[in-house]
Amino acid sequence: MSKKKKAKVVSIKQTFQSPENYIKTQARSLPIEECLISWDWQDMGICNIIVARRHKTGNLTLGIYLVDLYCLGVKDAHYQFNIDQEDYEDIKDSYGHLENCEYVLVHNIIYGAIAFAEDYGFKPHKDFAIAQFILEEDDDNIELMDLEFGLEGIPFYVEGPNDSAAKINQIKGTLLRTAGEGNFKVLEDTDDFDEDDEDVTYRTPEDFAQTLGNINTLYDQYVRTKEGEEKLEKSTIGKAYQLVEQPVESVYRKFDSDEQEEHYNKLLDMVSDGQRDSAINELKKAIVKYPQKAQFYNLLQTTYLLNGQGDDSDAMIVEMYKRFSGYLFALVNYINLLLEEDKLDEVPDVLNGKIDLNDWYPERGLFNEHEAAIFYATMCRYFILINDIDSADLYMYPILKDKLFNVQGQSLVRTVMLEIGEAKMEKIKSKGFL
Repeated sequence: MSKKKKAKVVSIKQTFQSPENYIKTQARSLPIEECLISWDWQDMGICNIIVARRHKTGNLTLGIYLVDLYCLGVKDAHYQFNIDQEDYEDIKDSYGHLENCEYVLVHNIIYGAIAFAEDYGFKPHKDFAIAQFILEEDDDNIELMDLEFGLEGIPFYVEGPNDSAAKINQIKGTLLRTAGEGNFKVLEDTDDFDEDDEDVTYRTPEDFAQTLGNINTLYDQYVRTKEGEEKLEKSTIGKAYQLVEQPVESVYRKFDSDEQEEHYNKLLDMVSDGQRDSAINELKKAIVKYPQKAQFYNLLQTTYLLNGQGDDSDAMIVEMYKRFSGYLFALVNYINLLLEEDKLDEVPDVLNGKIDLNDWYPERGLFNEHEAAIFYATMCRYFILINDIDSADLYMYPILKDKLFNVQGQSLVRTVMLEIGEAKMEKIKSKGFL
C-alpha cells in the first residue's frame, strides 16, 4: 500500500492595514455619510469642517479640518478612524454649532483656502497629507464654486492666542515677502492698535468693530436672555443729547483770562514736545497759582502717566476727584482707578444713580465725542467687571453706533471693545457653541 501523500500545509498570514494606509488606499471608496461646517463660516472667516464616511460595519471614518479662509488655509487637519456612532456624536458635539452642507461646498472651501494660502507662501497643516484622502480627489469632477478668500481680496492674519512670538513673526515676515507692505492686514491678539509699526498694516478699529458685531450676533443668538433684550430695547443712553466733534464749552473748560489760557497752552506744548520733567515742575507751580482750574490738574496727571510715574498719577487722580468731582475727566479717571484697584463695590456710591451724561449735566444738550467716548467706555468696563454684559452693552452699542472708537486718543474705548468681545466669547464657549 502506497504511502498516503502528505498534504502540503499552507500558512495563511492575515495582513492588517494601518489606519493611515487604509485611508490612503480605500477611504474614497466609502460613501460619504454627511458633511458638517461651522454655521457662521461666511462671517467669521474661519471654520471647522467634518467629512464623515460610513464603513459597511456601520462605523465611520472622519476627516476634520480647521480652515482659515482669510490667510493661512488649512490650519489643522486630523482624522478619526473606524469609530462607532456614539463616539461620532460626541465629536460633533465638541465642535459646537455645526450645520449640514453639500460635499461640494466643503471641498471648494478647503481647496480654495489652500490655493489662496499657497499664493502667499503658506502650506496646509502637515497632517493634511493623510486627511486629504478622506476628501474626494481635487479634479474636474468637482464643481467649481465662486468663493471669496482673504478680506476684501487681501490676506488678513488674525493672531491666535496660542501663536508663539516666533510663529507670529514668521507669518508676518512671509506676508511682507509675498504680499508686500500695505497689501495685507493683521489683527494682533492684544489691545494695541498702533498703526505706526512699519512692518505691518494693522486692521483698523473699524474693522475690529465689524468683528465685534459678529460676536454680538452670536451672543444675541445663544446667550442673551429675553430680559437682556428688553433692557437694550428700553435703553435711553445717549438719546437725550447730541454728540458733536468740536469742543463744547463748560464751566471746567473756561479760563479766567487770556493769560491763563496761554499759560496752559504753553505747558501743553511742553508735554507734547517731550519736556515732561520740566512740564511737571511748571504744572505744580501753575496749580498753586490757579488752584481752582481743573485743566491744570488733569494735564499734570496725564504728564505723570506719560512720564512713568504711576503712583504720582494715581495720587493726582484722587486729588482731582476730591476737588472737582463734577469734572467729567476727574470722575472717569477716579472710577477707572477704583476698577484697577479692584474696588468695584465703591463705584455705585460714586455714580449715585447717575448712569448717563445728561444725569451728570442736565443743563447740557451737547457733548463732545471725546467726552462721550471716555464716559461710555468707563461705564462699559465697570459692568463687564461685575459680569453684567447686558448693562455693559447699554454703553457699547452707542460706541459702535456713533463710531466713537475712531475718536483720536481714545485707547480706552478700543481696550474695552476687546474686553467685551473676550467676555462674550467666553460665555458663548461656556454654552458649547464654539
